[in-house]
Amino acid sequence: MIALIQLGDVAIGAAFRAGEKSADKLSDLRSRWDRESLRTAAEAWARWTVLAERGAAERERGRRGAQRAVDAAVERLAHSELVGRVVDAQLERVLSLLENEPDRIRALVRGQRETIVGEAVGRVRAGAAAGDTAVDRLTLRMTRRGDAP
Repeated sequence: MIALIQLGDVAIGAAFRAGEKSADKLSDLRSRWDRESLRTAAEAWARWTVLAERGAAERERGRRGAQRAVDAAVERLAHSELVGRVVDAQLERVLSLLENEPDRIRALVRGQRETIVGEAVGRVRAGAAAGDTAVDRLTLRMTRRGDAP
């Protein structure tokens, strides 16, 4: 009978030992999986960063290429024969207008002069008003100090 009790104890001991070993193996597997996940996440983040940097560089390269293309197109257009002819025609028209209708030009110049003078007078008045306000504040402060006991 003692052998049977011992055999039962052996079976229980073996079950607990197997449970401990299983727990150890499970813990080992879990920690290894966590390390691999962290390594994989770090690798994924590194790849993500590399792709983002590449995308930003390509976007900037495309922007510079588009800017160069627009600049070249504007340069060609500005120096084209057609634009030169249009500018010459408009310049001829303006010079003809100046020559044939001086009164119209004088009125235009007079209006511009009056506008410029009006703006200058407005600025001078605004500056004078600001100066008057500053002087009033200063004199008010000076007179208050004399009144204080």
